[in-house]
Amino acid sequence: MNYIGIDKHILVENSKIGCDLYLKVHVNGTSRYVLFCHGSEQYGTVRKGELVERSIERLYIQAKDYEKFFKYQEENLPCILESIDLGPKEKSRAVYHVAKKLTKDILQNIGGTEIDIDRAKNWVKYTIGFILNDPGAFSSLLSMTSHDYYTYTHSINLSVIGLLFGKHLNLSSENLNSLGTGMLLHDAGKVLIPLEILNNPGKLTKHEFEIVKQHPEAGFKLLRDQNNMEEKFLIPAIRHHENYDGTGYPYGIGGDDIELNGRISRIVDVYDAITTKRCYAGAMSPFAALDEMREQMIHCIDKELFQEFIRLLGPADRGLLNKA
Repeated sequence: MNYIGIDKHILVENSKIGCDLYLKVHVNGTSRYVLFCHGSEQYGTVRKGELVERSIERLYIQAKDYEKFFKYQEENLPCILESIDLGPKEKSRAVYHVAKKLTKDILQNIGGTEIDIDRAKNWVKYTIGFILNDPGAFSSLLSMTSHDYYTYTHSINLSVIGLLFGKHLNLSSENLNSLGTGMLLHDAGKVLIPLEILNNPGKLTKHEFEIVKQHPEAGFKLLRDQNNMEEKFLIPAIRHHENYDGTGYPYGIGGDDIELNGRISRIVDVYDAITTKRCYAGAMSPFAALDEMREQMIHCIDKELFQEFIRLLGPADRGLLNKA
């Protein structure tokens, strides 16, 4: 039986975990896992005190229960992010774990029955609170972004980086909410693209590329038909491939005709795509990616926003500002 370690501080006092918790003990040189708390039992002050008294920092769950633990983290994310016992790194890990599960669920179900958009909206709301209130959120969240490209990890990366960028731009809370939710769902239309095209390691044929170009409009229509999905949340889905010079798709609009959240989405989408490992290309370093965007893609993006994006990412990349 396989077990997975968890930080005790991720557990919310006076809550039911939903899966059994174990202690790891060593007997005659062999590791054993001993039941500490039933999943149906309230994890309260007494149990928490036992861990403190015994100086235990980690607990374990059975690997088969990880889905239940994901659900527990999602339900308790506000309390986890408000915990004074957890640092930014642990909180960021919880943010990403929750996002992975809910984004997978949404993308797997979006073409079928009605999906729970409120799960995405709530995750964005709690993540915004973390970003605005914790000085360590920026570096810890940025370090969590995945460097392997999958539609769901790319979507999470876009939402997180987009929210950090939005804070840097002093966007209102309302605009941050629509930006973060829209970017988390921006690639919903890819569920309708054949996997053999999405995972093609070589150059796409003209016909294949025309199929790929359908995903922004397809995603827009899929999301528009969901309950509780206002049009402001759909801007990243329909605009993230529109270029500032009007050469993008699906509509070929440009300049300020592209809404602000659309222009932000274009910058972050390009940046994340080339800093993650894809089936057809390796990952670039942040500096190399920004330099590539400045040299080869500056016509695609809002130049002033791009300068602010460089400022966001830190002093190491600000040498590019004079060239952008």
